[in-house]
Order: sequence, then C-alpha cells, then structure tokens
Amino acid sequence: MHRKPATIFWALTVGTMLWLMQTLPVPSEERPPWLGNRAGISDELLAPWTPVEVKDTTISVWGRSYSFGPLPLPAEVTTAGAEILAGPVTLHCTADGQPITWSAGGRSIVEHFPTRAILRFSAQGGPLRCEGEVTTEFDGMIRCGLRLVPVADKITIENLILEIPFKSKHAVFMHSWPGRWGSAANSHAVPPVEWQSAFKPFVWIGDYERGLAWFCESDENFFPASLNRVIRVRRDGEITHQRVELIGKAQTVSQPLRYVFGFQATPVKPLQPDAWDYRIVHVGRYGLEKQMFSPPGQAPKLLLDYLAEAGVKTICFHEHWSNIQNYPQAARPEELHSLVEACHKRNIQLLLYFGYEMSNIAPEWEKYAEECLVAPRAGGYKRQPEQTAYIVCYRSHWQDFLAAGIERIIREFDIDGVYLDGTSEPWGCTNTQHGCGYTRPDGSIGPTYPFYDTRQMMKRIYTIVKHHNPAGQVNVHQSTCMVIPTLAFATSYWDGEQLQSVARPDSPTKLLPLEAFCAEFMGRNWGVPGELLWYANGPFKWEEAVSMALLHDIPVRPNVDRLELFRRLWRLFDEFDRHASQWIPYWQSSGVVACSHPEIKVSLYNRPGNGCILVAVNVGTEEIQADLTLGLSALGQSDLTIWDVLTDKEIGPLGEKMPLKLGPWQHAIFWLKPRRS
Repeated sequence: MHRKPATIFWALTVGTMLWLMQTLPVPSEERPPWLGNRAGISDELLAPWTPVEVKDTTISVWGRSYSFGPLPLPAEVTTAGAEILAGPVTLHCTADGQPITWSAGGRSIVEHFPTRAILRFSAQGGPLRCEGEVTTEFDGMIRCGLRLVPVADKITIENLILEIPFKSKHAVFMHSWPGRWGSAANSHAVPPVEWQSAFKPFVWIGDYERGLAWFCESDENFFPASLNRVIRVRRDGEITHQRVELIGKAQTVSQPLRYVFGFQATPVKPLQPDAWDYRIVHVGRYGLEKQMFSPPGQAPKLLLDYLAEAGVKTICFHEHWSNIQNYPQAARPEELHSLVEACHKRNIQLLLYFGYEMSNIAPEWEKYAEECLVAPRAGGYKRQPEQTAYIVCYRSHWQDFLAAGIERIIREFDIDGVYLDGTSEPWGCTNTQHGCGYTRPDGSIGPTYPFYDTRQMMKRIYTIVKHHNPAGQVNVHQSTCMVIPTLAFATSYWDGEQLQSVARPDSPTKLLPLEAFCAEFMGRNWGVPGELLWYANGPFKWEEAVSMALLHDIPVRPNVDRLELFRRLWRLFDEFDRHASQWIPYWQSSGVVACSHPEIKVSLYNRPGNGCILVAVNVGTEEIQADLTLGLSALGQSDLTIWDVLTDKEIGPLGEKMPLKLGPWQHAIFWLKPRRS
C-alpha cells in the first residue's frame, strides 16, 4: 500500500478545500464554536462500501472498476458486471492546425488508502502536454484534474472535445441536471439520433441496471462554437457518443488551461435495505404519541400503536419541529424527547427535517447571510412562524453550522437520522465571498455548481448519522436532481414533487413517461432506493401513482389515510420473503409471462417453492380484458393457486390462462401460491 505524501496539485483535494473553507474571512468579531468544527469529517471507510483497491492503473471499488490509459481520464468502466464504454474517454484536439495524438509520458500512484487513491498522469500531444491527477473515493466518485500546458510560448487550439463513447446497448436512458419544475423532461430515453444542449453540469447515461455520470462544476475555460450546442449525445450504430465541446472557436493559449471533470459509475452501493424495508410515513408532529386514531371498524387507539401494528418503521417529522427554518433547535425539547421515546418503544425510527435554507430570523442571519447564501439570492420562501428563508450554499461556512447542529441534535435527542429537503442539490452560485463563481472574459461572473462541497456536506451528515446508529437513515427529498456524487450518501430518496402542481394529463405517461421513470425514479440503476412522491391535489390519482410505482418495485410514500394497501403489501413481502426472490421487471418478463394485450405490463417477484407475486398494470387509456399465460417451468414453479392481494381472497387454481380485466392505469396484485396437499 502506497503512503507517499500527496503533493498539492492545482486541483484542490477535499482536505485542502476544507482548510480553505475554515480560513475564509469570518464576518464576525467573535468566532462561534461551530465554525471550523470537524463533525462528520473522517477518513474512515463507511459501510456498506469496500476498500479502494489499486492494481497498476486499474482502481476497484464496490461493484465497479476504472482503468486508465495515458490521459487522466477513464479508459474502461465496469459496473454491475458489464463494461459500458466502447473505448477510452479522451480529448480530441486540434492545435496549430494538426490533430493531436496522445502518448503516455508517465503514471504513478501518489496515494493509496482504503478510502481513496490518487494517481498522477502526464501525456504528450505535439505542442501540448496534459498533466493531471485522478482521485478515486470509496463510493466510486472520481475527480479528474487536467492541466493542458503549451510546450511553446504560444499555440492556437482550434478545437478541444471531451468524448465519452458508450456501448449503445447500455446507453438506453439519460438524466441531465438542472431540470425544470413542472416537467420530467430532463429524464428520458437516449434519442435515436442526437440530443444537444447548452452547458449542463451533470449528465448521466445508462440502462435499467447501471450507468456513468459526468459532471463539471462550471463552464470556465469553455469556448464553444455555439452556446446552445456544448453537450451532444449522438447514436452511431453500436456506439453512442457523449461529446462536450470545450473549445469550438480557435483560442491562442500561452498559459495552462485547467479543467476538472468528475465521473461516477452507478449503482453506487447495494440496494438493501430499500424503501420497502424503511416503511416511511410523513406524519411527525409534537404530541403524536398522545394522539388517538379510529381505524375503520375498530375501537379508537393511539395513532402510534396503529402505525406500528400496520408495519410502519420510520416517521419523518417535517420542518415544524423547529421554529426557525432548517435550524438545529427544537421548538419544544421535552415533547421531542417524549416522541422519540414513544417511537423507540414501538421500534419506529424518527427522522428530523433539515434542508437547504437560511432563515432571516436565525440568530446568525445578520453576520453570515451575505457570505452563506447563494448569489444571486434565491428562494425567499415564506415560512411559519413568520419568516423568510433563502437558499444557502454549502461551499460556505453554513456547512460547518449544519454539520455541528445535526451532530448535537442527534446526540441530545437520540433521533435515528435526518430527512433532508434539497440538501443534496449543488445549487448554482456566483457568491465570490465563499469561493463560488468565476470571472468570464467579458468581466461577468459565471456560476459554479459546488458538487464537491455539497458532496462533503452529504458525506459529513451520513458519517454523523451512521456513527450514532449504524442502521440510521439519511432520507433525501429531491426532485429533478439525481446528482449521484452527492446523493450517494443517501440511504433512500423521495422524488416527484416537480410534477405535483401540473394540470392533469389525459394519461399519466403524458407527464411521466415510463422511460423517465426508469431513468430517474426507480433507484435500481443508481444504487439508492427510491420512493414516489404523491399529493392528493396533484395530477395523478392515488391508484395511478401506485400502479406506476409498483410496476418498478418502489413504494409510494403513504399517509395515514392511505396506509391500508401498504399494510397489506408489507405483510405480504414479509411472508413471501421478498429479498429472497428474483424481481423480473416488465421489460424482461416476456420469457416467463405472456399477455394477450401489449398495454398490460407485468412485473413479478419469483421465489421457487414459495410461488410468485405478480403485479399487472394497464398503461393504456381504455379498459382492457386480457389473458395472462405463465411459463411455470421457466419460473421453476408448478401447481399454483391464485390469491388476490387487493381483496385478500383466494380465486382458485391457476389454469392454462389467467383472465384479467383492468381499467386505465389500474393495477392488480396476485400471490400465486404453491398448492399444499
């Protein structure tokens, strides 16, 4: 294991960034105790990840490996058992009228620990030399710092393009960020010909099981021919090219050009436990442990008892646990202690809300607002009690404030984790007071998307939670923002609020196509368990949202009034032992189940010896009557009887065909049980 001290390269390491954050000018005469604290800062390997391994120029982490060629960029990426690239990630360059061919100049291991490895590269390309360091962390995030150095006093670069060549069979879906509120359009199938966009700081391309994300904090030193065609994704037979145009207009260069690119292959960690295991409801409030509830047809009982009996394992307590938005101070401390104790007696975890804002009634507002908020100022949300909250940037000192506050609250109240609202989003920011933004050639300030600092915030929170309780949760609410270098440190995510204010479409897939759901909402391809968000006043009926979710093996987070279905499903999955089964999604089920109508989609859980659970959904706009035919031998099953989960009734033995009648976006759930003699 190599333990050479890492020399400081121009691309800042995480440690250097933290040091800089702690030495930023503090707009205060007195240094508060939280400033510069090290809560959650650790160089330990966190579960469930495995140590970083290095062999020559191949780096392996949990579930993935990256190999490197002459450039400080991935040459091969293997994830979920498949090599997804068609060739090395490379820089296509023309300088002084000649295309550049890169040749290796030197490679070395600078640092290797269980949590990270740093490799150094140099490559020669005619009038240019490419120098760089690649840092790979245990969750598979790799940071590639490049410096293009002109060999002569001055050269002209006519074009410079970063290219990521995917095998087309793995380039099925894509997700880019930022998205747009009111739409799922930033998650979709890879177009059959070409997709093009202005600069976006994050693009992920992959399939149902895996993918690769590219990200970049800003477009500094980008000189594209057209601002609207910086990123292009183009299919060319068996290869799908993602191209990022760094230089499209000739630039005369006499000083080094610097770029930092991030990559991360997905899935980032195992999917167990998942959202089905966490069983989350969003009902936290002061006095909940004393509140009575009258279930239909039953005598009144304590609501907490009803939730525990139904199978609830997690309760989220939203922002009103504190009188100040996103502030680590309980409004009613004694009542919070009482609630935590009551939840723990029933083996229910309690998560408290933290978010992405700073309130103008926070005691720190006057001294820290200008330095800590994103610029231009954003948010301005009215909260209760009366206050206005603005979006904060975690490149600022507010990272220290939040980390220290969460650690203190967890210790004081013995909570089981946090529910984070937007905390994982690296909001675009031009606030130069804390190091965001860059100066463009015309003197204006371009935005920075602080991936690495937001990632550090998330990593600190995950570390704090897991130190207190290894089974604790970091549940993240985000919408349109599957930014995996930050979201890797979530135990699960809740997605869908971006669609809740939209008018109802003719069909749910008009607003949320199946391709978008597979790309963004399913979680399987990311390695972070997902849940679908549903509001009663949103565009989807409850049954429609449940149909969409169940088809993709994720739950809709229920409220108390909608708990009955999930009570049944939780008990069903426990009895069936879902984790011991094989999930066969609708895009792979044609070999084991056939339907007489193409708009009936079927996903199933198969466990030979214990039958299979079948989820059928009509994704069409008309009522459909169809027949299902199961390939029992292919499933390793025989002699099954049909149990209707929704009615909790036995239908009878499974015959040659299984008749089915479903209205538009209706679902049916059956447990096909082995018949017992």
